[in-house]
Amino acid sequence: MKKTLFAISLAISSCLVSLEARAASFTALNIFGDSLVDSGNLFNLTSALSPLGLPALPPSPPYAQKSSNGPIWIDNVGQALGLSPILATDLALNPTAPVPTQGINFAFTGALSSDIHILDDDVPPLASFLPGFQDQIAAFSGLSSIVPADPNALYVVWVGGNDYNEAFFNPASLQVPTLDQLPDFVTDNILGGLNQLASLGAKEFLVLNLPDIGEAPVADFLDAQTPVNIPATLNQLIAGHNSLLATKLDAFSQTQPGVNVTTLDINTLFDDLLTTPSAFGLTNVTDSCLINYEPGFQFDGVCDNPDEFLFWDDVHPTAAASRVISDVALATLAPPAGQPASVPEPGSFMALFAMGVMGSGSLFLNKKRI
Repeated sequence: MKKTLFAISLAISSCLVSLEARAASFTALNIFGDSLVDSGNLFNLTSALSPLGLPALPPSPPYAQKSSNGPIWIDNVGQALGLSPILATDLALNPTAPVPTQGINFAFTGALSSDIHILDDDVPPLASFLPGFQDQIAAFSGLSSIVPADPNALYVVWVGGNDYNEAFFNPASLQVPTLDQLPDFVTDNILGGLNQLASLGAKEFLVLNLPDIGEAPVADFLDAQTPVNIPATLNQLIAGHNSLLATKLDAFSQTQPGVNVTTLDINTLFDDLLTTPSAFGLTNVTDSCLINYEPGFQFDGVCDNPDEFLFWDDVHPTAAASRVISDVALATLAPPAGQPASVPEPGSFMALFAMGVMGSGSLFLNKKRI
């Protein structure tokens, strides 16, 4: 066992050494998506509106002003790269904020892959302040006229989970006639965003696929409300999403000379976490650390050992699980010399990180969404 751990530590060390070389070329970190990459934008906005009687979300503590109990994976990646992107809401709420030099985090908890946010129908007066993924891209495009897109920045995109959850929480929000068409619609939205960013000068992308949302506690909650095997349906939709995303990213790479797309197979990592949790130091990969959690931030307490849980609430990873994601992301960004930047084969995550999803980015209120 000691020899195995030694070999793994050497593998990780080699990744970190090559990361130092590659990180030197990343001058900024621009982030787009939902709660899985939102480092505090929702909390910033709702805190600013608290004088109007609205609660600051997510409730912190026990949340850490983001959808977890501590740093999320993109925070860890930024720290490893030596970059501190500013939150988009910090720019919007502070007229004296300095011009961002290390990137901007545009991600917003509750964003769909379109211009829709899951609270648009629930709180209409706030709809214009709650950006979907396309709104985030548009905001970056507008800023690019003042601060041109940095070709040496890393552009991170992780979005789509909310689209699939909303298909069951709020079917009226679907912008396609049938569920079968949703994966094509969502992946087209993602590629549309990537194409726009590339047209503005973005060159380096990190794009993540989706975990099997049907294995998260939220799927069981949904199935209890309408027992039509929602977990299986969600997993089928996610399989279609990930297959289409891979195909479309490949086509995107071939039509964008000079653009480099690094993909991160979160679906495989999630499967490894579920099947071999002890390899990652986890003991519970089925329940929420927040006791008796229900959508709407309703819970009875916090577990005593959050570092052993995969899920913080019914969909988002704990800080401990986020560390696993960031380790894999950093290794994927900086593979050993001579190997391309690509995701490991299925099962290899467990082997590489044995000494150590997932969330869909959902947000709920009043047993619906936020």
